[in-house]
Amino acid sequence: MEAIEAYKTPDKRHGFDFIFEGEIRFGPTYYKIKLDGQLIKDRIFGFVFKWHPDSTFLALQEWLTTDYLKGPITVLTLVDLQKGKFARISKADKGFITPTKFNNGLIIFEKEYLTTGEKVEYEIKLDEIKNWE
Repeated sequence: MEAIEAYKTPDKRHGFDFIFEGEIRFGPTYYKIKLDGQLIKDRIFGFVFKWHPDSTFLALQEWLTTDYLKGPITVLTLVDLQKGKFARISKADKGFITPTKFNNGLIIFEKEYLTTGEKVEYEIKLDEIKNWE
């Protein structure tokens, strides 16, 4: 497993490494993630992320499948860095989710569907996320 350089929060208190895991046929690469030195088990991610400006959250593109015929199926996964909890907050079937920014209590993200070329922006209020685990 080869790690790609550590990415640090704006306050430098948290960080993670992308660890190359594989590549889908005719598609992008996917990775395991080591967050604050701990491997996130049984999950894979695209090379896409966004830190909250005050270093409280990390938004990631999580992949639910690498099966070429079923996918891509990706979800926007949010990590609460203070509590060490995760929440899957939106899913794109046959598409890719990209977190774009945090703004005024919102996470803003795009869903891009490659078969149709459609790209749509969404937002979710951070204080309305309840499915932390």
